[in-house]
Amino acid sequence: MKRIVSLGLCVALVVVATSVAFAAADKGSKPRLAVLEFKNKADNQWWYSGGAEAAQDVFVTELVKSGKYRVVEREQLEALMREKNLTLSGDVDPSTAVRVGKLLGVNYLLTGAVTEYGNTDVGGGGFGVSAGKRKFVAAMNARLIDTSTGEIVWADEARAEEASIKVSVFGVGGGVDDNRMFDKVLKPVIQQLTASLKAADL
Repeated sequence: MKRIVSLGLCVALVVVATSVAFAAADKGSKPRLAVLEFKNKADNQWWYSGGAEAAQDVFVTELVKSGKYRVVEREQLEALMREKNLTLSGDVDPSTAVRVGKLLGVNYLLTGAVTEYGNTDVGGGGFGVSAGKRKFVAAMNARLIDTSTGEIVWADEARAEEASIKVSVFGVGGGVDDNRMFDKVLKPVIQQLTASLKAADL
């Protein structure tokens, strides 16, 4: 009886040890990635200057959720860059990418730009009736740089738009003045780009 119990315990320990080893190997095999702050190239983003920084945070979250990368947390990345006297955002040349990769211990740098972000209001009507349409638009491009070579190994761009309508008759009407543009258009753009990156054969 004792021999059976001992044998059972040995089997259980082997199963647990194997699972831990596989989990460690899986974690170790995932490339380490740093998301740099995105450049703001959207000329119409006069009213909301935080879009590029917010995009960086959402990218980190979406990439972690994808399960394909080990992602350096933004505050940790900023602390490392301060420690190494580095300032990076937007366009990164190959030699800088290689140097940063070695200093930060990452395999890839994700960078890019918010190229369009804003709204357009179109109004019209007559004889006591007015109608307005607000169109939200966002577009981004992103690039993944291999820090061992400085080569861009993946690049893509995405765009999204959303519209809302407001109608009034003699000053009375309905509709919503909705300014929650980030969730409406920029977040879906980031999710599209993350899906494209996850599907890339790197």
